Amino acid sequence: MGGRAGHLLAADGGGADGIHSAIRPLIVTEVVPRFSGLSAFRALIPVEKVPEQARRRVQTLWLGPGRHVVHYPVSGGRLVNVVAVVPAGEWRLESWTADGDLSDFAREFQTWDATLRQLVDAAPSTKRWALYDRSPLERWTSGRVSLLGDAAHAMLPFFAQGAGQAIEDAAVLARCLRDADRGSVPGALLAYEATRRPRASEVQLMSRGRAEYNHMPDGSGQRERDAGLRDGDILRHNAWLYGHDVDAEPLLA
Repeated sequence: MGGRAGHLLAADGGGADGIHSAIRPLIVTEVVPRFSGLSAFRALIPVEKVPEQARRRVQTLWLGPGRHVVHYPVSGGRLVNVVAVVPAGEWRLESWTADGDLSDFAREFQTWDATLRQLVDAAPSTKRWALYDRSPLERWTSGRVSLLGDAAHAMLPFFAQGAGQAIEDAAVLARCLRDADRGSVPGALLAYEATRRPRASEVQLMSRGRAEYNHMPDGSGQRERDAGLRDGDILRHNAWLYGHDVDAEPLLA
């Protein structure tokens, strides 16, 4: 939630106004955005225009030196969402709505596998944004106002947890406020923060370190990483992240 809607929500308990939050500086000293040195291209491609491999109803991840690409079907399989993370160069704009250049997108992968090049070439348009994150905050709450989502824990997208952590925030916040009356709201918000902030902060820092793993140069480390991906069970290894049950999580005082 952003803009005016976020401000309206803040008046009733939460500041959910995004990565450029106007509520956050009222609660905690504003944190300086940390530039990752990377940018992301994003494209939505009609499924009939992509190579056969990209039509599978799975998430596909391509890793290479300094870059990676993830793609998966959306909109009931009618579209394929493609996100490509590359060196930023001179790009510094942190915006999901800024137009990118298709020729720049294609140039980043001109030496990669022909299937991936075919997928990139099928993009009708692309957006591009510079990847910044923020360090974990020392607190989210002041009186009757608390932060939620990117306003509280803006993170890099490498574990696909920006929206996921915001949904967890909302579920825990609802539990904390369910039985609160007007006088007990500040305490309920502190319980929400105590329950959510440690986990969200851990995911922030974990996401920050993932680019190095994804973008290894060719060599022994890359071969070891690839063998682990081939032979391991990624979802089971990260069950604490993807299988977390917020309704079963004890609320902290």
